[in-house]
Amino acid sequence: MWARRLKETFAIIAIGDGIVELLAPTEHSLLWDAGPEGVRKAARFFADNPNYMRLLGLAQIAFGVWLALRQYSEE
Repeated sequence: MWARRLKETFAIIAIGDGIVELLAPTEHSLLWDAGPEGVRKAARFFADNPNYMRLLGLAQIAFGVWLALRQYSEE
């Protein structure tokens, strides 16, 4: 039961993060402009290319929905 709850929690987080990426892609990317140089470069790339971030957000939403629905079909 706990594994299914954790998977659903992860799905909810993925869906929420995906929505933020759709609504504010540049701001969301710049929020993560910290840490190692590779992480900062990736954050700046997505900030400079917001449509790629939106695409990533759509993928996250789709994955989150798929993961959540999968939990219910296993009952």
